[in-house]
Amino acid sequence: MKYFAYGTLLTLEVMQSVAPSAKIEGYMRLDGYELGFGHCSHEGTHGCTLIEKSDGIVYGVQFDMSDEDMATLDKAAHVDEQQWVHKPVTLIDEAGNKVLSSTYHIPGAYKHWQPTDAYVAPIYAGLKVCPFPDDYKTFLKKLIVNAQNA
Repeated sequence: MKYFAYGTLLTLEVMQSVAPSAKIEGYMRLDGYELGFGHCSHEGTHGCTLIEKSDGIVYGVQFDMSDEDMATLDKAAHVDEQQWVHKPVTLIDEAGNKVLSSTYHIPGAYKHWQPTDAYVAPIYAGLKVCPFPDDYKTFLKKLIVNAQNA
């Protein structure tokens, strides 16, 4: 199964701690969205989500994994309780080709959550190893700081 990670699962090490079969297929871009930090419908459940934004861009990692590992990821994301839901997306790869994938987002109206340092640590780790454009890395670091102070 294809999965586009754009938040805390950017590194292979973190992804394989949940989905051991995961392999990186490439580093890709999702247009029309921005990363957000939101509350889910259950009290105390929160995390990364996608916010529609016409000029937004989100970079991430396209993974391929077994159906069993995707089911494990779904369980961790509380998909059965609709805390996150699958979202089909069309990505742009490094060569400019369109690539179909799926990711998660928090359904319903966006409710901002102030992410903790511990929560964003894997995102910062991902920014160190993923070959995203420098301007995106700078933008994302500022977005995180602003989200933590909002």
